This record gives sequence, C-alpha cells and structure tokens, in this order.
Amino acid sequence: MSSAQQGDLRDRVAGFPASPGVYLMKNAAGKVIYVGKARSLSARVRSYFQRPEALEPKTAALMNAARSVDYIATGSEVEALVLECTLIKEYRPRYNVRLKDDKRYPYLKLTLREEFPRLLLVRSVDDDGAEYFGPFTDSRAVRRTLKTLRRVFPLRDCGPAPGRAGGRECLNFHIGHCPAPCTGRIGAGEYRETAENVRLFLRGKRGGLAATMRERMWRLSREKRYEEAAALRDQIAALESVTERQHAVTPGGDDEDVAAIAREGARACGVILKIREGRILGQETFLLPASDLDWDREILQAFLELYYHGAADVPPRIVVPEALEDGALIERWLGERTGRRVRISTPARGDRRALVALAVKNAAFQIASLTHTRAASVPALRELKEALGLSETPSRIEAFDISNIQGSDAVGSMVTFVRASPLKSGYRRFKIRGAEGADDYAMMREVLSRRLARLGAGEERRPDLILVDGGKGHVSAAGDALAASGMRPIPLAGLAKRHEEIYLAGRAEPLRLPRRSQALRLLQRIRNEAHRFAVEYHRSLRGKRMRSSGLDGVAGIGRKRRTALLAAFGSVEALKRADAEDIAAVPGIGAKTAAAICEALHEKK
Repeated sequence: MSSAQQGDLRDRVAGFPASPGVYLMKNAAGKVIYVGKARSLSARVRSYFQRPEALEPKTAALMNAARSVDYIATGSEVEALVLECTLIKEYRPRYNVRLKDDKRYPYLKLTLREEFPRLLLVRSVDDDGAEYFGPFTDSRAVRRTLKTLRRVFPLRDCGPAPGRAGGRECLNFHIGHCPAPCTGRIGAGEYRETAENVRLFLRGKRGGLAATMRERMWRLSREKRYEEAAALRDQIAALESVTERQHAVTPGGDDEDVAAIAREGARACGVILKIREGRILGQETFLLPASDLDWDREILQAFLELYYHGAADVPPRIVVPEALEDGALIERWLGERTGRRVRISTPARGDRRALVALAVKNAAFQIASLTHTRAASVPALRELKEALGLSETPSRIEAFDISNIQGSDAVGSMVTFVRASPLKSGYRRFKIRGAEGADDYAMMREVLSRRLARLGAGEERRPDLILVDGGKGHVSAAGDALAASGMRPIPLAGLAKRHEEIYLAGRAEPLRLPRRSQALRLLQRIRNEAHRFAVEYHRSLRGKRMRSSGLDGVAGIGRKRRTALLAAFGSVEALKRADAEDIAAVPGIGAKTAAAICEALHEKK
C-alpha cells in the first residue's frame, strides 16, 4: 500500500467510533479479505497503521493488500463476537481462520413442537422450536446413529402429522422402527416418553436414562403388560451395549468439551472431544484453512468461536490447551446463549490435561490421514505441492479431458483422485451441448463451467487442484470458466502430452519436471485416466449412433447380425454402398435378409 493510500485510510479511520463493533478490510476489488471484532473500533483499527517492520507478518501482509475499511457498530462486545462469526461464514475472508465447508455439516433435529415428534437429519438450524444436536462432521457416523436410535427408540419418520387414522400400518411398524401413532397404536403421552428418551440419549444422559427405563419396565411387568415390558427390556439391552463401549475418563461424571488443534503448514485441524457424564461420547473433527502466519492460539480461538456459533449443545465446561486472549468474552457470550455459567479452563496436570493431550493427538492423526494415508503417495503429493507452489498439499485432484472426432459425438470427462488414488464415485461424464465444431477450448470451457456451477451450489466438495489434459490454450479456457464462476480461486494446471510440460494459470512459461519425478508420474497417471474415461464415453456414443443410423428396425436384424455386418463393412455408410450379393456373403446373412437390408438402407438415403 502506498503512503498516499495509507493516508486516505487513516483519514477514514479517524471518524470511527470508540464503541464495540466489527470492521471489514477490503482489497482493491472491494472484496472482504478480513473481518475483525473490537472493544473500541477507533483504537483497534488505528493500531494497524504502524511501520510495516513493527507489525506481525500476517498483519503486514493484510495491510499491504487492504485498500478500504468499513465498520458495523454493535451494542456490546458479545454482539461484536457473534456478528464477526456470522460475517466470516458469509464472506470466507482470505486472512481469517475459518471452518472448511462449514455450511454442509449435518445436525440431528428433534421436532418437539409436533404432537408426535420425529428425529430428522438436517443441514441447517432454524428457530422453529425443535431441539438440534450437532454439528457432526462424519455424515456416515451420524446416519448410523440415526439408524441405531430408530431401532432402540422407535419414532415415526413420515410426513408432518399422522393422518391415516383407521388405515393400515406402514412397513416401518412391522420391522419395529415406528410405533404407528397414525393408526392409534400408541397414545401421545407414551410416544412423548420415547421422544424424551431420544433427547436424553443425544444429550449424553445415558446412565440416568437406563435407570428410568428399567423402572418403567418393572412397572409394566407388574401391570401384566408383558409385551410392552419385553420391548422395553430389549431397548435397555441395546442402550447398555452402546454405553459399555464408552470408557469413563473423569471420575466426577462431568459434562464438558475438550478442544485442541494440530497443523501442517497452511492446513489445520480442530477437534472437539464430547464428554458427557464422564464418558467420551464422540469426537467432531473440522478442517481449518489457515495461513502459515497464524499463531496456534489465534487458530484455536477462532475455531472455538466459529464452532460454538453453530453448535447446538454447549456444556458447562470447555477445556483447552492454553489460555485464550478473549477467553472471558467467549465465556460471557456462551453464558448468555445457554442461560448458565460456562467456564473455559486450561489444566496444567491431571485427567483433564491427559484429555487435552488425547485431543491434540487425534487432531494430529486427522491431519496425517489427509496426506499420509498411503506411504507411496505422500512423496508424490508433497513434491507436487512444492513444484506447483501450492499453499497446501493437494489431497483431492479433479482432472478433465475432451474427446471428439471433428466435433462429432463430443464429450468431456472428469476423474477424481483422493490422496493419489482414484475415487470412482467422483467420476463424471459430460455431453457437449453448446460448443460448435471441433473447438476443444470452447468444449473445455463448457465442461468446467458446468462442473463449477455444481461446486458453487455447494453440492459437492471443492478440489484442491484442477488438472486439464492440454497446454496453454486449455488452461486458459479452464481459467476463463473459473473466473466467470465467481468462486474462490482453485489452483489450475494443464499437462500437455507432447513434451509432458506443465502449464500453470497466470504463468507464461511451462514447468518441466524430471522424467523420473514422482509428481510428474502422478499427474500423468491422473491425466491418462481422464483421457481413457473420455475416449471410452466417446466410443460408446459413436457406436450407438452408428448402430442406430440405418439397421434399427430392419426385419431379421438383431444384435448379432448387426455386429457381424458392421465388423465386415466398418460402417453403415460402407454397407449402403454394397450390393445385395456382398451383404449376403457375410456369415449368418442370407439372400432374403440381404435384399431386405438393401431396400431399408436405400429408403433411408
């Protein structure tokens, strides 16, 4: 930033109020690159205007990129903290620590306002009177939990309200996953007891829950309601089998979260160990794209603020590895949210310190699993990161290729590699729609635009690197599509076949890696797989077109005879030029069938 620009910003900041609030730093394009909170806006923002050598490296980099600053005043520091979290999630600024893909984490929702509540898997938290549990980072694990709960505590999962009184029960009733309130099999009061058991289970109150259920089982038995007592007995057994797998870690049976982070360069991982009634209930893991210039304590504090901004369950104690700069403010904020005191503690020794070490260890394992799952792939990915100048190791790579013959039957392919191995569920095929003629660049632009539209809608995970089969022109076309999408930049490279040169977006000269380079071999393997997938699709479409262009509907011509004819003549066009005698000479084709073929093909000319 020039001295004149810095002077203009100083003049702007001179009018900032001394009240709490949030400030937004923007670059020359007007894009928000940093969001911060302040007890006094004027004092906090003025602190940025020092000599560059007196600033921390991250702050100096931020001020070098900043061209304007705005503010939003709030009524208190707590309001500023909440607004800061909201704006970080909205703008995803480059210089803030943020949760990766935070909008997609699932929650479990118990619809308490309904007469017969349901337990649903949802992706957002609404102010609708329901109770939410989460967020959960492992969608498969939460689906398994939901499946277990439906077996142990049957609740309906049908529409908004049961309305089939007098009708027949659905399949879920017959397999024991629903008590059928819609046909009057269970009353609202008894159903509510089951819903309350689900709520206690998800809150981690499993010890008291088992005792309550056991007491009710004996009561039903005394009342000679043996079938209901037996069903409750089975639920208790299933519940205890789950609880037995959870080891006690604190003798006091406390409810608390243990938070920690681990990092590798520009990638960090945050872990929350959930402890309820002294037992480890589960673990949630979050990726945190962060700058090499961020301090660990800054990342930890930002992680806690963002996590609890969306968390549905806040315990009375949060245990962290080191004291936080704004720890008292976060305690006040969470206290206001929950209506009770929330403590943030930093243990020096004992059981809680061991739990902190366990959380740090788990975070480190998660970071390692992203890039070190297969020992053979780690050197290639690390070498690729260094060779391309990437900010983080490219765990997920998506590669694209185009296949056509003079523009006909044009298709595109996408293959996905995760940790240097193909992910078949991430393969996609594209029929080219808009490009005309044999314009490979337009086709590449179309395919990338369609793929990026799905990414922009949040439907699928973003790749760490996009690879295209081709040179400078293909990379430029892909870059045009990326720029037009309005998405945050994704690293982009092209691998040209002739000299195996790597073309990077924004770089004039290609990159040449040694032939024995593991990074180059990995790119070649991914590029070749994208090429194979595209050619396979192109051949499939071309074959279908050739087979359906003249022989379909001809009497006596089935798959075997059609294959034999095309093998003998090469194409339907060559078959049209042949006479009946030549056609009849093909094994399996007689004179009568040959005459019918000639007649049909000549009619279609």
